[in-house]
Amino acid sequence: MLWKDAGQAILHSLGRYLAIIALIALGTFSYVGLKMAGPDMRTTGRDFFTAHHIADLTVTANIGLDTQDKQSISNFYGIKSAEYGYFQDTTVKGTNTTLRIFSAPKQLSSYAVIKGRLPRKQNEIALSYLLANNFKLNQQIQLQQASYLKKRNFKIVGFVKSSEYLDKKQIGQTKLGNGQLTGIAVADITAFNSPVHQICRLTFKNTSGLSPFSKSYRNRSYHNRQRLQKKLDRLAKAKAIKLQRAMQLQNLNRQFAYPHYTVSSREDNLGYATYRADSEKVEILASVFPVFLYAVAALVCLSTMTRFVEEERIKIGTLKALGYSNAAVGLKFTLYSTSAALLGVLLGACLGYTFLPSMIIKAYLSNSTLGTNFELNFAWRPLLISLAVALGSTTIVTWLTLSTTLRQRPAALLLPKPPKNGARILLERITHLWKRLSFSAKVTARNAVRYKSRMLMTILGVAGCTGLLVMGFGIRDSLQGIGQIQYNQIEKNDLIALQQPAASQSQTHALQSFLKGSAIKNSLPIHYEQLSKHQSKTGATQAVTMIVPQKPQDLRQFINLRQRSNHQQLTLPKNGAVI
Repeated sequence: MLWKDAGQAILHSLGRYLAIIALIALGTFSYVGLKMAGPDMRTTGRDFFTAHHIADLTVTANIGLDTQDKQSISNFYGIKSAEYGYFQDTTVKGTNTTLRIFSAPKQLSSYAVIKGRLPRKQNEIALSYLLANNFKLNQQIQLQQASYLKKRNFKIVGFVKSSEYLDKKQIGQTKLGNGQLTGIAVADITAFNSPVHQICRLTFKNTSGLSPFSKSYRNRSYHNRQRLQKKLDRLAKAKAIKLQRAMQLQNLNRQFAYPHYTVSSREDNLGYATYRADSEKVEILASVFPVFLYAVAALVCLSTMTRFVEEERIKIGTLKALGYSNAAVGLKFTLYSTSAALLGVLLGACLGYTFLPSMIIKAYLSNSTLGTNFELNFAWRPLLISLAVALGSTTIVTWLTLSTTLRQRPAALLLPKPPKNGARILLERITHLWKRLSFSAKVTARNAVRYKSRMLMTILGVAGCTGLLVMGFGIRDSLQGIGQIQYNQIEKNDLIALQQPAASQSQTHALQSFLKGSAIKNSLPIHYEQLSKHQSKTGATQAVTMIVPQKPQDLRQFINLRQRSNHQQLTLPKNGAVI
C-alpha cells in the first residue's frame, strides 16, 4: 500500500516532481561539464603530443650547432634522445607569405599529414594546412631566401599539421617581411645545404611518462632547461674568448658574431601555454556557477517538500494511527525526493559528460591547430560529488522538513494545522503610508513577514538567478574594455624596436636616422630584457618583460604607471621597480 501511495504521489504532483528533476539536472550538467572539459582538453593534447613524440626542449644557436655543441649536448645528464635538424626563414616570391621551413624529423616532433604526403626529394615541400586556401597541391613555388637550401624552386606535395605550433595566428617572429611568420613548412633533410645544424630537439628521462600538463612535468622541464642553458652559456663564453684570441693573433679588427644559445621549453610556445591555461580556467568556473544552481535547487526543494508535507498532514496522521513507523511513513517522501535526485543526476551527467565539454572544447580549439578531434572521457569523482550534493539538496532537506511533523502525535496530525498568529509589522507603525496601501498590498506585506521562510527562499532564488545573468553580462562587458584601457591609457607606445648587441655602426646609424625622421613622433631609449619567474608550487613559468628607460621622467609619454584600483600615478624609484 505504501509503495502504491508513493507512486500515486508522484503522478498527482508530476509538474512539481519534474521541476525538481530539471533543477538537479541543470546543476549536475554544469558541474560535470565544467569539471570534465579541462581534463578532456588535456587528454586530447597529451595523446596528440605522445603520438608525435614532441620534444621537451629545443636548442638553437645564432651561428648554428657545430660538432663541439653536439658533444656538449650529448654529454648532458638525463637526455633520453636527441635529434638535430635545419630550418630556413624565407618568403614565397610574388606573395607576402613568410615561411619557416624545417627539415623533416625522423623521431621527435613529427608532422601529421592532412592532405597529400611528406616530401621525399630535394625539390619537394609540404606546407602548413592553414595555407591550403592560398596554395594547391602540385603547385610550384619559388623562394626568395635560400641560404641553407640547395634549391629555390619547390613543388608542394602535401599539407601538414605541426606538433610544435598550436596557435593558428601567433606562429612566430622572423626578420623577414612584417616580422611575423605566416606559416611553417617541412622539406626533406636532403634539401638543406648547411655545414652546421640550426636546431636540436631533446627529450629527457625524468619527464618520460608524465602528463605534459602536470605540475611535475613543468617543474622537471624547467630545471632541465636551466641546467642545460647554464652549460651552454659557459660554452658560449669559452668560444667567445677563443675567437677573441684568434682575432688578436691575426691582428684583425672587425666585428664577429658572439655565440649565443637559446634553450626553449614547451611553455615558451605561445599556443602550448595558452592551451594549458585555457584548460585550467574552465575548471575554475566549476566552483562558481554550479554552486548557484545547486543552491536554487535546494531552496526550491525545501519549499516544495514543505508544502508537500503540509498537504499530506492528515495522511501522515492516519498512517501513524494505524501503527506504521516513522520510517514507513516517510517512505513516500524519501522515494519522491531520492528518485527525483537520481533521475536529475542521471540526465545532467549524460549531457555533462558529452554535450557541454564538446561545446567548450570546440570554442577553445577554434584558435588551435589541434582541430576538432578531441576526446571525451569519464571520471567518477564529478559524478559522485554531484550525486552527494543532489541527495543532500533533496532527500536530506526532505527529512529535515518531515522530522518536525513526524514528532507530533497522530491526534494532532489528524486535525488541520492551525494558522500562524498574525502580528503587527513595522510598516503599520508608519500610519500615513499604511493608510494609503490597498487591502491586497496590506495582506501581501503581512504574509511576507508571517511566512519568513517562503519569503527568504523566494528572495534568494531570484537573487541567485539574477546574479548569474548579471555575472555573465559583467564578464562580457569587462573583457571588451580591457584592450582599450591597456593600449589607449596604459601602453601608449605603438612599437618597441630592438637593436641587436652585435649591430654594426652603419646599422646603428641607420636606426638613429630613422628614429629622428618625420615618421616618428616620439621615441625613448630603453633597456629591454625578457626574464622569467618559475613557481614550483604550480609548475608555472611566468614571462617577465623588464624595461629600464634612459630618462625615467619621459616614460609617462609611452607607458602610464598607475595603481589598478584607484588610478594613482606611480613614479619609478631610484632603487626598485614597479611591477
